Amino acid sequence: MQKHLHIGLYFGSFNPIHNGHLSLANYLIDNNYVDEIWLVVSPQNPFKQNKLQLPAQTRFSLAKKAVGNYQHIKVSDIEFDLPQPNYTINTLRILSQTYPLYKFSLIIGADNVNEFNRWKSYEDILKNYSVLVYPRTEYPINELLPSMYLLKKAPLFPFSSTTVREKIMNGEDISKLVPASIKDQCIELYIQMP
Repeated sequence: MQKHLHIGLYFGSFNPIHNGHLSLANYLIDNNYVDEIWLVVSPQNPFKQNKLQLPAQTRFSLAKKAVGNYQHIKVSDIEFDLPQPNYTINTLRILSQTYPLYKFSLIIGADNVNEFNRWKSYEDILKNYSVLVYPRTEYPINELLPSMYLLKKAPLFPFSSTTVREKIMNGEDISKLVPASIKDQCIELYIQMP
């Protein structure tokens, strides 16, 4: 029988997954914001059409390896079988239908808040789901929309997946940025990119 769980959905390209993603996920679980975090690997972000990235299945595999034995963090490829470009609202609806006893919350970065009204059916998202917003120092928030909650005490990470990729291309050390389990594979994969 399905349990009543509160799931935090952390959507992203995870190009690649890094320690900031995992630390935020653990912070949300440890502080009882959610029971589990599902990292939803997006095959193609509609707002990042031209972004150079590893194939979706490779990013998914890296994320699974990085998550390793974290009991309450899962990696989902649910969007891989949906028509592309996919929109968050479609995924939310499918998950809510599939897991009717689960409560889902969306996790987004502050960089998405001021553009949230560009998201497809954003009013439906705000009406049916809470949105947990983690701060990013370089993205001040003009105003939170209804159903949005700012994670004021969440740990901040002064790097992103872009930082990881750039450091790899420049031959710099990434051992503090990504889990040890995927470090060598990340370097190899990104160095081989055209």
